[in-house]
Amino acid sequence: MAQQVIYNEIFPVLFGQGQDAETVLSKVLCDSMFVTPFMCLPVAYVVKSVIFQYSLVEAFSRYKDDVLKNGLLVKYWSLWVPVQCLTFGVVPVHLRIAFVAFVSFFWLIIFSSIAAKGQKERDEELCSLEDGVTCHIDG
Repeated sequence: MAQQVIYNEIFPVLFGQGQDAETVLSKVLCDSMFVTPFMCLPVAYVVKSVIFQYSLVEAFSRYKDDVLKNGLLVKYWSLWVPVQCLTFGVVPVHLRIAFVAFVSFFWLIIFSSIAAKGQKERDEELCSLEDGVTCHIDG
């Protein structure tokens, strides 16, 4: 629902409805530099914190770690910048959300692997197996 409003209602007002290079680039840059890093991805981490019952501070800490240590945004940009160029430059308006949903299936696989890698690193920091069996948590 939010993407429908952002892509098909807000972006045309801000950048126009054309499919010329300047308009497409403006939409892609806005999406990849502002909408996603400051709205979409943080919301995903907040939702996960609600589901798994950890704090908002922890949610944003995990987001920061995944961005800085696990290359979350670089991987996002590697996939989504070309996809969004197609979305705004080629895909008809009425098919944009379906197209993005299709690609999102593959993005969720990548995103899950990044989050799992971050979780594994956090678990290793919390628990060191000194004797290979016993977990000692320093506190």
